[in-house]
Amino acid sequence: MAVVLNKEEKAPASGVQETRQKPWKTIFNVISIISILILIGGGWYYFFINKQAVEVKAPAQIFLPLDVFTVNLKRDGDASQYLQVAMTLQVLNDKDVQVLKDRMPEVRNRILFILSAKSASEIMTVDGKNNLINEIIAALKKPFSGSQVEQNLTGVYFISFIIQ
Repeated sequence: MAVVLNKEEKAPASGVQETRQKPWKTIFNVISIISILILIGGGWYYFFINKQAVEVKAPAQIFLPLDVFTVNLKRDGDASQYLQVAMTLQVLNDKDVQVLKDRMPEVRNRILFILSAKSASEIMTVDGKNNLINEIIAALKKPFSGSQVEQNLTGVYFISFIIQ
């Protein structure tokens, strides 16, 4: 005996096959969505976060070495002492280097006045040296005679520091 199925009976059979395929389609869709979100997040990170990190650059470090300074220090007691120091100035750009080179007699004069006003006990400690650096920076940032522009001095580094 042969059973003949009509169109209505075939519909549920095909519906069963669709439900078996549906979980795989769901898993595929979830994996696709997660992959797309990861790609979008990676692109966002690259173009916004990573690009900003690359664009932020440290200021250029241009150094201007100065000739050695030798000065008599202010007396602490009976013995006279002197200081011999070599230092290098740090500025932001070549224009500032040229300004300092053009005004070198005034630069050296300001530094000599600061150094000769110190006693050995004031500048022997690390704090004393740091205070001396801050005083030199403050003095050299002030406008030179005949100018209203402050210098862009960012650092003073001692290369040699001898008290005798």
